Amino acid sequence: MEHRFANKVAIVTGAGQGIGKGVALRLAREGAAVVVADYNANTAGATSVEIETAGGQALPYVVNIANIEAVQRMVADVVAAYGRIDMLVNNAGVVQTKPMLDLAVEDWDRVIDVNQRGTFFCLQAVAQQMVRQLPDELRSGAALADVLTNQLSQPGGKEAGEPGLAASYGKIVNFSSIAGRRGRALSTPYAASKAAIISITQSAALALAPYRINVNAVCPGIVPTPMWTKIDQDRAELFGAKEGEAMAAFIQQVPLKRAATPEDLAGVVAFLCSADADYITGQAINVDGGYEMN
Repeated sequence: MEHRFANKVAIVTGAGQGIGKGVALRLAREGAAVVVADYNANTAGATSVEIETAGGQALPYVVNIANIEAVQRMVADVVAAYGRIDMLVNNAGVVQTKPMLDLAVEDWDRVIDVNQRGTFFCLQAVAQQMVRQLPDELRSGAALADVLTNQLSQPGGKEAGEPGLAASYGKIVNFSSIAGRRGRALSTPYAASKAAIISITQSAALALAPYRINVNAVCPGIVPTPMWTKIDQDRAELFGAKEGEAMAAFIQQVPLKRAATPEDLAGVVAFLCSADADYITGQAINVDGGYEMN
């Protein structure tokens, strides 16, 4: 596989298992040095060992993204280790399956703190670093816009060795969900947090466009991960069903009649982090086998 991310540094949150692990493995396989960020030291370490065994570069990092100070320390530590950050994949998240009328304050706060606040403050801290990495003359968004306008107006565009008009100075991919597309009676905080991530993505894309930092979101459907296993178990308990029935019922509603794999999501993330996606920003892309079509 082409090493299109050679000499690039990526942070992937929630990379100890599931989708995050799949993304970390894919980016490392394509040449990135990957910071395997997770709240669980054992799973972060295991993913890192798998990357290194395959010949890649990995740094396991234990972090609770709901803790803003911990997120800021992570960014500082990554810069100390690698000198820069080129990509952020905001994947870490939690879910709560409970009828809306039974939700407690702590149920709401736990999901919102990790999924919504954690995603935003990871994005903000990494984006601040990406702006600091810009050449001195480009750190003002207005200055960068002027340079790019001049490139566009002049034949030949740019001096040899300078980034071209289409250059991107950073890629951020946030994980939302198809639950962010419409409400969920049994996962109200989760659906609300994932809808918020789509809005955060759009707002950040506008705010960071002058710096040529691309921000997009991915909306997975059904993926057999530990999170989905928990959802299936909780639904089975609520409705007196057998484990596996909830997931099977969801899959029957998917036009492609299968669940996604972490590799399905990793391929889309790798595309969004690549130069092929330099003209894509502010988008929320469904990767759900056709379950949602919008």
